[in-house]
Amino acid sequence: MPKRKPTNNKKPPKLPKNVREDNGRYTYRYDVYEIVDGKSKRKQKETPSFRTSREAEEAGILIKAQQINGTYVDEKNMTFSEWADQWMEMYAERTDKKNSISTHKNRIKQLKKVFGPIRLKDITALQYQKHLYQLKKDGKSLNTILGRHGTMGMIFKKAVNPPFEFIKTDITKNIELPAFAPTFEELEKMDEQEGYLEKEQLNLFINRAYEIADNRETEKEILIARQCARALHVLAYSGLRIGELCALDRGSIDEINKSIRVTKTLYIQEGIEKYALNTPKNGSARTVGVTDIVTDLLKEQAVEKKKLMLMSETYYNGRHFIFANAKRKPGYPLSPLEIARYMKEVLESLKEHDLPSDLSPHNLRHTYTSLSAEAGIDLSAIQHQLGHTNDKITTKIYEHVTKGRRITNMEKLDRLLSSIN
Repeated sequence: MPKRKPTNNKKPPKLPKNVREDNGRYTYRYDVYEIVDGKSKRKQKETPSFRTSREAEEAGILIKAQQINGTYVDEKNMTFSEWADQWMEMYAERTDKKNSISTHKNRIKQLKKVFGPIRLKDITALQYQKHLYQLKKDGKSLNTILGRHGTMGMIFKKAVNPPFEFIKTDITKNIELPAFAPTFEELEKMDEQEGYLEKEQLNLFINRAYEIADNRETEKEILIARQCARALHVLAYSGLRIGELCALDRGSIDEINKSIRVTKTLYIQEGIEKYALNTPKNGSARTVGVTDIVTDLLKEQAVEKKKLMLMSETYYNGRHFIFANAKRKPGYPLSPLEIARYMKEVLESLKEHDLPSDLSPHNLRHTYTSLSAEAGIDLSAIQHQLGHTNDKITTKIYEHVTKGRRITNMEKLDRLLSSIN
């Protein structure tokens, strides 16, 4: 009897769950959820094909992990809103500047009104270009448009570049910003200087600031007002930003070397109790020299601050601020808004002397530039003190103030040359 041929009853290996085979290639099938008409709808997708079932399974496991961790993005259907929110989360993780975070959030909120439901890959350069032109038609300023364009550019750049690469093209590149030609009124004002106080005006301003304080009714009110007057005095004589001044603590002051170490700036958008200390505006610390007048003012401030502490039932001691709140939240940093309000009160009282009434504490930095230029201090030294290397307003004020000195020098030279002849 002939032998029977052995039959091969061996079954093909069982594929891992969710792995599919097609013509010798393997994919992993998984679920995604889309929002359709305000409702969540399940949809199945597959990974690209792989040479082995193990590779397909590993790709699927990675996708599942991303879905669980909330990091998975369906690049084909991802809307602008979805990616903008994820970009904002990543941005907030890598910076401690709460004011920058708040600014980007506000810009994204406006961008979502236009592009929110549109898939990121479907937004075209033409759509975006027309949006910028429309902003100008709606009366938005150049700074507003530049800010919104900057945020949009950061969002798209992140999506285009590794490791994400969700889209191929950054539609914000090579875009044309709306033209803002100055009016003839603006052209006429271009030679006018940015607001600052001349030496005589500053003397009048500082004296009036202390005079108003000393006329307050109670001792505590006098001390509180004098603190604001002293803060304005220091701003004008040091060139500090108001946020930098309000963030100063005892460790910032070097009385021996007559200097201030500027390492932080105050941020209080969410209220004084939730204040934050951010790095300075340009992102780096600096040491600035100060005069004997400033060091004496800071010593005086320390003495009068102790008096205010004794007058307070409770006092915040989390950080020893040089200029401290003494009203509702004693010991917390002094609010820049309180200093600005006091400055407005002082300027209002000096209207009959023709002092500009619309100046802010920031203009005292311009005043410092003017005084320093008049004293013959080099422009680069002034810029270091202010914490920037290239500022048009500072340069403009410096050139305006030193122009008179240059003319005087030329007149001296002219007299010398005339005597030779």
